[in-house]
Amino acid sequence: MNRSIWSVVFWLLAAIAATGAIAWSTALGGQWAKNPTITVVSEANDPRREAVRDAVAYWNRTFADLGTPFRLGEVQWVTESVPEGDIQSLARQVRYYNPWPSIPESIERYPGDMVIVLSNAKFISFTALRGNRAVIGIKDGTVPPLSLPNVVQNVIAHEIGHALGLDHNRDPQLLMCGRPASCRPDAFEASSPKMFPLSAQERSELLNLYPRNWPIRAHGS
Repeated sequence: MNRSIWSVVFWLLAAIAATGAIAWSTALGGQWAKNPTITVVSEANDPRREAVRDAVAYWNRTFADLGTPFRLGEVQWVTESVPEGDIQSLARQVRYYNPWPSIPESIERYPGDMVIVLSNAKFISFTALRGNRAVIGIKDGTVPPLSLPNVVQNVIAHEIGHALGLDHNRDPQLLMCGRPASCRPDAFEASSPKMFPLSAQERSELLNLYPRNWPIRAHGS
């Protein structure tokens, strides 16, 4: 491959990396062919567990409103912790766009199609998809911005949105706003509970991924 082609490849990968903390092992916009089960890994009495419930309920209300039978499935709660080095390693892979992230055994061993790790470590919250499983890492919730009111449930819902096939947008009034736009998690701060909305285009994308005759289309028949 000559130098000019390598240059094009480099800048293309750099542009993809700039879109933010999301890595996929398949093409962006992949879809679930079944209702994904969810395993949440956290320490006992982690207050973010309620935020997970809020985020899952938000997405299932959205799918009901769209008229699709697709839903996020059963949630299993595991009272354990993932080593900080392991979750930070996976976060770095996602941040620098490793399209085939290596899932540490300490995370891979958990059951479920979607594993949500509520960590006390410092990293950029992320979504990584490997094969037919998704891993969502949520960073330390005791310091800003995740400790700000109304932020953590929207951050979790945002990351689930990536696991469902949505990319970032540039509108700070919407749930899926993210890099390279200037909006950051603290944009979700509010004095009362509020889930940020999706755009009309995102709702259309979801209905394309999970149509009203789902899972027939999802199976490709």
